[in-house]
Amino acid sequence: MLCGTMMSRSTAATAAWLALAAHGPAAFPAASAVLFPLAHPSAVAQDAGASVTVNEEGFAARAVGEVAGPGGLLEGDAGIVTFEDLNTLLIWRDGKGPNGDAALRQLLELRVIRAKGRAEGIEITEAMLDDRYRELDVEAKAAGSAGGLKEFIASQGVELEQFREYLELSMIHETLTRRALGIPAGGEVSGDQQQIWLEQELKDRGFEPREHPWDEGVVCISGDVVITRKEFGDHLRSQVDDADEREACYLILLERAVRARMPEVTAEGANKALDREIERRAAEASANPDYQGVAYDRLLEARGLSIEALRLDPAIRAAALAHEAVDRRHDDESLRKVYEEERDFFDSRFGEAVELSVLFKNATEEEDNPLVPSFRKVERELREMKAAIAGPEDFARVVEIHSQDKSTRERGGLLGQITRAGSSKELADLRSAAFAVVDATPDDIAGTIIGPIRIENGVLLGMLGARTPAPTWPEMRDHVHRELRGRFLNETLDRRSVATYLDPR
Repeated sequence: MLCGTMMSRSTAATAAWLALAAHGPAAFPAASAVLFPLAHPSAVAQDAGASVTVNEEGFAARAVGEVAGPGGLLEGDAGIVTFEDLNTLLIWRDGKGPNGDAALRQLLELRVIRAKGRAEGIEITEAMLDDRYRELDVEAKAAGSAGGLKEFIASQGVELEQFREYLELSMIHETLTRRALGIPAGGEVSGDQQQIWLEQELKDRGFEPREHPWDEGVVCISGDVVITRKEFGDHLRSQVDDADEREACYLILLERAVRARMPEVTAEGANKALDREIERRAAEASANPDYQGVAYDRLLEARGLSIEALRLDPAIRAAALAHEAVDRRHDDESLRKVYEEERDFFDSRFGEAVELSVLFKNATEEEDNPLVPSFRKVERELREMKAAIAGPEDFARVVEIHSQDKSTRERGGLLGQITRAGSSKELADLRSAAFAVVDATPDDIAGTIIGPIRIENGVLLGMLGARTPAPTWPEMRDHVHRELRGRFLNETLDRRSVATYLDPR
């Protein structure tokens, strides 16, 4: 069994790894979670025409459109992300953490098997690969993949050539294990036997790590196998989900665009802004009870990060400059003016709120609809239910039995927080009823049942939970400041202005 330490795979190496990891129907499970998620993944709309250029020119990503044109923030080389740029970011973010350790382990295993097979003169012919491919194809169909192995590989975004390369390594691994254990050619060898052999081989070879971030170009040495920084960066990148790669490319370009938009900020000024950003993040971590007072640098270390890594992260650098930009443009008075001008917007997101759980039943205006009962009938039923509900536990039980909204039913009826302000017309009556109770008894609302209340396609009962009071001005000021920072970044570089090598040709 090759690379047994890898726990989840959903990127270009997924299907190839599965072929290595097991020989049988178990080799074809549903794709699992992303191995190496970056912070804040987001889907990115792309310009397909521009992506062809990216693929053809060998760049990881480039800016397209007006921002990359003459006089644009990302004109010329500033708008290009090389694979080295992308690898460097991933090496700083993940190279020392658990994900990086797992990726390095996998790469080392692959390289050791290749080197050992070459040393022992093991050759896997094309005919042998074809035979194994056909076996796996039969097993893939038996496991439910109608189109067989080819369809499965394509669904994982893996090139056939890459799959066959990994399949070859899997067969070399089997052969090496048979030889070591004295098992005749063609004899069965288990995944455990393969893993035990590999563990012993790695132990015999030894492991010499070099210091992160491997500026001298070597990550580690194991016998005659040398893992270079470039090899590791490429392999680490192959384990990252496509959406996260796109986000990383976007952040690299975003930081450059923000820097170009703020030429008045000197290098010293940018460094001071970065100091303040990291200090703010450290203070937030210190105030978070979940971290139990653990020092910020220790929290970072536990994730394989460091203050130095943060200082080089384009997301942190862009955030620092965005904070600086808003600070330069706004004081307390102007932030309050922004709030007053957009009060509904801010109050609907950050204002006074109350937790709400709901019981929903479908209804229609038609009195004689054989499939959906009328509003009047459902309202009558819900009034009877309301009268019988003695408290929160009763409400949750009735929701489980009667509610027809699956998403809230699975959470015991929990809808979430609703604010006093809001633009949803459908929830206007619900909001009014909830805050009528809040206004009457603001300190004793938990467990209060409201309704029945009609909405467009049904009727609901609501149960109030905890109340969140309106924020103080200093609290709301922070929300306004954060919103303006987000707007500044979005204005600086639209995600649609970034094309990557991952986009469809």
